[in-house]
Amino acid sequence: MKLWKKIDWLIIFFILTILAIGIYMAPNMPDRVPTHWNIRGEVDGWGSKYINLFLIPSIALVAYILMSFLPAVDPFRKNYEKFAKPYLYFKIFLAFFFIYLEIFLLYSSVRFSPPQGSLMFAIPFSLLLCFIGWILPQLKRNFFIGIRTPWNLISDENWKKTHDFGGKVFILAGVASLIAAFFGSTASFVVLITSILLAAAISIFYSYLIYRKEKKEHV
Repeated sequence: MKLWKKIDWLIIFFILTILAIGIYMAPNMPDRVPTHWNIRGEVDGWGSKYINLFLIPSIALVAYILMSFLPAVDPFRKNYEKFAKPYLYFKIFLAFFFIYLEIFLLYSSVRFSPPQGSLMFAIPFSLLLCFIGWILPQLKRNFFIGIRTPWNLISDENWKKTHDFGGKVFILAGVASLIAAFFGSTASFVVLITSILLAAAISIFYSYLIYRKEKKEHV
């Protein structure tokens, strides 16, 4: 699997571009800008403008580069060739997810009255859950991406069943969160967090049930 492609340079360019735009806007920003929104979608945290300028682009840049080279150190590195395209799509989606968040933060930093954060955050996070649900069934056994449990890391069958099931669960979680986003900030936040926790917990428990079933069959 080729670790670095032409499109990777393009994504890095987009991340650096949004960083450059922020630096260009910096002189017109107040020293204190909104950095956190509460459960009602209202700003409840303020900080230095440099937090909004550098934090998200730095996370995006480091995460993208790290994900590009993780396959090289994974004991299951050969499996990445079997899901190379979905893995690339996930890297790209995650990069643009961070770029979107940075655009929202920059917009909020120059507005006299920062916008409500409910829809601005709930919708992209919900879409991210749906995207995760779409990609999960396409993943093969590895140490760095997917629903990794002690039971499916030692069994291809457990891995496949867990991720096929988990994909459906995460898509349902994303759809539920997306619908809740239009019913107020509090409902949106509660459903989003609950959906994430439930989707993860149910998928892990399902993996354990498969392990128990496989264990009984081999006794």
